[in-house]
Amino acid sequence: MALGWRGQYFRYKDFYLNMLALYKQRRDVRAFLELILSLSTVIIFIVFALKPTALTVISLYKDVTDKKTVLTDLNQKIKDLQTANNVFSQDQNLIPDIDAAVFGNPQPDTVSKQILGLGVKDSVSVLGISIGQVTLIGKSKASVTSTDVKPLPGGALSMPISISVKGSYANLLAFIKDYEGLRIPSKVDSLVVNASQTQEGNVIVGIITARVPYLGTQ
Repeated sequence: MALGWRGQYFRYKDFYLNMLALYKQRRDVRAFLELILSLSTVIIFIVFALKPTALTVISLYKDVTDKKTVLTDLNQKIKDLQTANNVFSQDQNLIPDIDAAVFGNPQPDTVSKQILGLGVKDSVSVLGISIGQVTLIGKSKASVTSTDVKPLPGGALSMPISISVKGSYANLLAFIKDYEGLRIPSKVDSLVVNASQTQEGNVIVGIITARVPYLGTQ
């Protein structure tokens, strides 16, 4: 191993000595070597000088690309806000109806009056109106409902209500349809219709179980 190393050393030593002799004797070789060394030096300095600039350019390009993306998102949001503002301006006259439809707090008296009015309109007898447990004064609490029913959307609170009505089959259908079309919305959970024969004739009783949503604001 040592002899091999020494052999390589002497061989390259002779090569460099020959190159040095040629360098001293021949001007063309000297000029060529000086040109190669000068170019190598210039290239090395250019690489080290341009590297920070190249990194800066790459970083700036990435920043510009990111800012273009942010600008596009902001323009889309501005466009969406303008669309929402236009819709709000066009339907502004409906806002009082929306406020009247969904109460801030439960209003059992208002709901009861509307149900009694429907009974008169559709010629059915309202046998009873039962309101579940709700908080009328103070901080509203979530109503305890059966696990068989789905929660109201948007996390709205609900006032449970049960309505018993009596009348002809056609009138009961008209009452149910009008109840679902009230300005005050209700989520009907169940509808039971019972028919029985009495001295007065065939009696049909309908029982509606529903929930009236409210926001729970003070």
